[in-house]
Amino acid sequence: MKSFLSTLTAVFFTFGMAMTATSAIASENAVISSAVAGKSSCGKLVNTTQPFILVLNSGDDLLASITQCAKDAKLMGASISGLGQVHNPTLAYFTSNPDDKPTLTTFPGYYELAGFNGNITNNSGKYYTHAHAVLADKKFHGIAGHVNTTKVGLTVEVTIIPFSASVQRTVDPKTGFGPIVQ
Repeated sequence: MKSFLSTLTAVFFTFGMAMTATSAIASENAVISSAVAGKSSCGKLVNTTQPFILVLNSGDDLLASITQCAKDAKLMGASISGLGQVHNPTLAYFTSNPDDKPTLTTFPGYYELAGFNGNITNNSGKYYTHAHAVLADKKFHGIAGHVNTTKVGLTVEVTIIPFSASVQRTVDPKTGFGPIVQ
């Protein structure tokens, strides 16, 4: 009888340990297969080709956070779009003259991120996020341009659609710009 109880206890103990391990693995896979990621969980999406939403919080640097997420997830490249709120955005305007410096304008205050799109490229492990935005002030007046820098206001939700092949940029010596290589 003692032997039977010992065996039964061992079986229940082993079963319990297996269930705990299975639950932990299922929980980890649920995070990995989630359609939503935060800055700290992008590394769990390594080499994904599945779209996901990156949720950013107040004070996060918008472009740096997207770029770091792409790096942590080891993305080949991606298309991005988003919405939310930004604080003190600096937008750039580029002329077609390569000798001209871009015009940088900072807009103090909070703005609705009404439209945000762009892409992420990866050149030999160096990630670059190129994005444009349409912003709206509290009077619903619009501003648009190339995003140079901005912090997240309340939140920003960025949809990232990874590519299964790399996207490369090369700086054109004639223009000084870095277009995507075709």
